[in-house]
Amino acid sequence: MTYGTGNSGDYKKLKGQTIQVVDADPVVGGIAGATWASGGDLNTARAGGTNSTFAPQDAGMTFGGATPGTASGTVDTEKYNGSSWTEVNNLNAGRKEASGAGIQTSSLMVSGYDTGFINVVEEYNGTNWSEIAEVNAARGTMAGWGANAENAIIAGGNNSQTTAVESWNGSSWTEVAELNTGRYNVAGFGSTNTSGIVGPGTGGTSSVESWNGTAWTEIAEVNTARVQAASAGLTNASGLIISGYVAPAGSVSTEFWDGSVWTEVANVATARWDGSAGGSSTAALFNGGDSPGGKRVNTEEFTAAGPTSRAVQEGQVWVLSVEGSSSVMKGYAAQGTGAWATGGNLNTPRGGHGALGIQTASLAVSGYDGTGDAMTVNNEEYNGSSWTELANVNTGRRGQGACGTTEAGLIFGAVEGSTAVAVTEIWDGSSWTEVNDLNTARGNGGASGAAPSTSTLFATGSTAPGTFKNETETWNGTSWTEVNNVNTARRNCGSFGIVTAAIIAGGNSPGILVESWNGTSWTEIAELNTAAEECAGAGISTSGLITGGAPGVARTETWNGTAWSEVADLAVGRNQLEGSGTATAGLVSGAENPSGGRNATEEWTVPESISNVSVDVD
Repeated sequence: MTYGTGNSGDYKKLKGQTIQVVDADPVVGGIAGATWASGGDLNTARAGGTNSTFAPQDAGMTFGGATPGTASGTVDTEKYNGSSWTEVNNLNAGRKEASGAGIQTSSLMVSGYDTGFINVVEEYNGTNWSEIAEVNAARGTMAGWGANAENAIIAGGNNSQTTAVESWNGSSWTEVAELNTGRYNVAGFGSTNTSGIVGPGTGGTSSVESWNGTAWTEIAEVNTARVQAASAGLTNASGLIISGYVAPAGSVSTEFWDGSVWTEVANVATARWDGSAGGSSTAALFNGGDSPGGKRVNTEEFTAAGPTSRAVQEGQVWVLSVEGSSSVMKGYAAQGTGAWATGGNLNTPRGGHGALGIQTASLAVSGYDGTGDAMTVNNEEYNGSSWTELANVNTGRRGQGACGTTEAGLIFGAVEGSTAVAVTEIWDGSSWTEVNDLNTARGNGGASGAAPSTSTLFATGSTAPGTFKNETETWNGTSWTEVNNVNTARRNCGSFGIVTAAIIAGGNSPGILVESWNGTSWTEIAELNTAAEECAGAGISTSGLITGGAPGVARTETWNGTAWSEVADLAVGRNQLEGSGTATAGLVSGAENPSGGRNATEEWTVPESISNVSVDVD
């Protein structure tokens, strides 16, 4: 079917004039176009069951768990064929909140809880379950995974909120390096005992750790803090966190991990917690769970849009013809580049404070309170709508670096009056404690704000007016170490990233310079479009933003890993504001300029889907 070229600017983006008639709308490709679909119900409703984590979507297996009306664990085992569940031979010992590994013909059920924690491990050979070597530390609600009965790992658990990790080699369990943060009710995914992800969970409701076979490293937090979530994935570079408990009920949220950042994707149909999942990040199976209505039989299948799917593209138009209905001309375009919205005001107006966390769970720490050289010691937490005062810092300051989460944060350096300080304080969720100082006292530098509190970076800054430092230091959870210097010393720059991949941008004159850190050295990269000093930053090294600045600027620029683009302005132009969060869900608060914005909070959101646009045709 052919139409005239018309006068529409959107339509003129097209190459050629032929518009295809289709019977279904095209989809967003890959993970962004993933969907959840209903699968066959379990025969036995349950929560706290366990899946064969490596099993494909159409060949899953679930076992154990708590069934309606019982407190003890069931022995029931079921297999999935892609459409329905079939009961097979039972476990020898009923239990719930255990860990699982493997596939339908080679699985493990590890530890768990019945009337108490049990250390029994059972192996499935495709027909029967047999008891085998016991774990060293009995526990429940831990993370665990493995490709088969010869290769598995378990981490964390609620036996004293443990940090313990054990690895299975097919014949025995061996204790290996512990988690950084003890946790339970925890999710986790992977395929071998040398690679995987643990988190979130109780004791770290948004924090996540990655395992490389030797050590655990804290990585980017999930967007939605939760406990008792399910998970699926085969490597520590690609996986899903699914549903879970977010007070006061279950969550429908699904988040995808691409090795560097968590992105919210398609929601599950039924909110629940304590369900089980298996499969990969592109083809997962999620079943069972608990809800206000009781134990669930629901099964849902997650499928990413494959390479054969018709992928929608910006500027594309088509005619949708549905049998029995009129044909409709449709078009798609990417939604806007982002917008700022007003959030709840700070209780204590301030500027030059420390900011850390995510858009819906952030801290504003200390800062200049606007009276002479006075520094507030006030510490406030943002919950996505309002700020609440928490325990004060020990040393009031402004121009400090900050990183971490609302449960585990770090502030460092700063200026007290006209004097630079090296003081570092750590936050455990309830109080601040002074720890080892920076090697070089300074403030108003650049910090890797998305980094965890155990691993961060602080670069450049000043010790006094007109005295700029090019030092860079990294924090290992205990002490600071000097590493390679920045190329151009400066102060009052914006910054974002983690300890191995960070950006500092702008600062004092010339104010457009940008440098990138690769974990070893700094490199000058593409400059800002407009000079920015006393600005805020948020994001990671491949996706971030810089906003605000002296003398009360509202401009925002976003970074895509290659170039800077000017996008929507702040509602209130300001300087010495501070930022946290990501390039798609950021938060800024406070300011120094007395004309306005000193207690203002704004939330930055970039829509991650596509929307219909009108197309005019002659």
